[in-house]
Amino acid sequence: MQPRLLEVFFYPPMAIGRLGGSNIPLESFTWQEDPTLHGAAKTIIEPAISLEIQPDGSIRPYLPSIIHFKDQNLFRPVAPFFELWARVQNSDSSIVELPLTNKLLQELAVPLDAVSYVVEAANLKAARRTGDSTCGFSARVEVRASDSQPYPLLATSPRGVGSEPLVLPDKPIPLGHIQVIRPVDAVEMGVDLGVLRIRFTPAYGHVYGPPTATTAPAPGTRRIHEIVLEQNRILNPNSSWLNYNSDFTRYHNPDPYDTYDGADVDSPVTSDRSWGVVDDTCDGIITAFVVVGGERFRAVARFFSGPPDFAPDRRPFLTLADDLADRDLPVPALDDEQLTTSEIADLFQRVFETLSLLNLDANRSRALNENAGSTIPKTVAELPPRTDFSSMTSVDKPYADKVPDLISQPVARDHLPYSAVAASVHASLTDVEALTDFLRTFGVRVEYLLRPPYGVVAELGEQPPETPEPRHRDVRIERDRVHDMRMPPYMRDSDATALSLTRRQYNQILGFVDKLRTQVPTELALTSNQVAPVATVATPVRQHVARVIARRSESQD
Repeated sequence: MQPRLLEVFFYPPMAIGRLGGSNIPLESFTWQEDPTLHGAAKTIIEPAISLEIQPDGSIRPYLPSIIHFKDQNLFRPVAPFFELWARVQNSDSSIVELPLTNKLLQELAVPLDAVSYVVEAANLKAARRTGDSTCGFSARVEVRASDSQPYPLLATSPRGVGSEPLVLPDKPIPLGHIQVIRPVDAVEMGVDLGVLRIRFTPAYGHVYGPPTATTAPAPGTRRIHEIVLEQNRILNPNSSWLNYNSDFTRYHNPDPYDTYDGADVDSPVTSDRSWGVVDDTCDGIITAFVVVGGERFRAVARFFSGPPDFAPDRRPFLTLADDLADRDLPVPALDDEQLTTSEIADLFQRVFETLSLLNLDANRSRALNENAGSTIPKTVAELPPRTDFSSMTSVDKPYADKVPDLISQPVARDHLPYSAVAASVHASLTDVEALTDFLRTFGVRVEYLLRPPYGVVAELGEQPPETPEPRHRDVRIERDRVHDMRMPPYMRDSDATALSLTRRQYNQILGFVDKLRTQVPTELALTSNQVAPVATVATPVRQHVARVIARRSESQD
């Protein structure tokens, strides 16, 4: 009796590609700890098994010895693969999930041509801002699983009544290309080459504009630069995107309202009119159809393309994965001390890695200048934590109890004193023992130094409170939206308001702090003839040292 197909799905269900002008995609790599003893468990990148598409459409797995990020000064694009998986009921009624391979199709008595894909990609930023669908552009490709030719995603704008399309049919914008992988019944380097796969390769990273997008002064410096390369000035100059501005008289401007080319131009005359420029980033959906015995199964995956990662060996403290976990997962139970300690230690490690890339001085200046446009009463703005240029100074105590002292010392001669202080303070917190001691000793300070996340609907009253809630913010209150020195300081969220940790991260830290407060330090309970117990928390540092010692012992043996 042949197996019965119950469901098909993609793995991964979502992936992010990165733009690149090279014709060769970037090899795979993973984050690892520095394996050397002096590396102190810092994050590094390590090559991983990569897949190269052959001329016949099949793939060849290999392990690169080094990672090439560029070819002739052009970035290699990050081009994710998507595997099609199946949920199958066997003859013994057992149900399993496994990759959909050529062999499994044969067992299901299904030809390869019974599998097909529809790929849709679009860039709708200009359409969202103008409210005019003809300012968006999209592409659609349909392909059979037996067709392994690459197909470009050539995007154009729809026609509308009373408005002209931004991207004309004879001058499409390439959003990348897709290619179905030819399955081969073989396994190499642990990779099953018979799995049904499809790959999305992002576009080059170009910008496009109308014929008028020639040169302009850059905001701030007034340096004249070329807006769009001449060969890319292909957009319709009669599109409504060229009349867009952010003065809120004609459009409902989404935040952040100033993230388009033409905003904040101050020379020779002040203007915020759009230059009509777009780029070739996109969001997309891959839909797979599998027809078995007259029944059609459907699987969906999503992809996005963004700019290259300028620091791939540094991990951000707030990611899409953290946002998804915040939405779907509960706060981890605090009874698993090792898991909680490990997760919080990893978060503070990522905070340090993010800080190593951040110019806190520039961010502080930008954020406080943005605050200057707020309508917060002076009596409120002057309360700590300060929202004016006294933020993170000696005036801003008790929040800034350490920064003014550190900046008054030799580090004050640093060109970026706030960045230097932040790196100095957080470097010690990458050691989990020091972090635990800090949280135990300064728990009260941690509680008010962390910026609360926005409250969910169930936590908010019909009217915003007069006094801010201590453990969540209200987006309707302007003071809750502006910047101050609470952690993470002076960074913007997706709506250009003050960034916070996710609710899950925030509650996990405060829950851990509350638990530490209730614990009596073990060493304080010891008498003079007692021996301190071996620490039970296998911290990352201890794990790292143990692995190094084990390797050295093995090499000596």
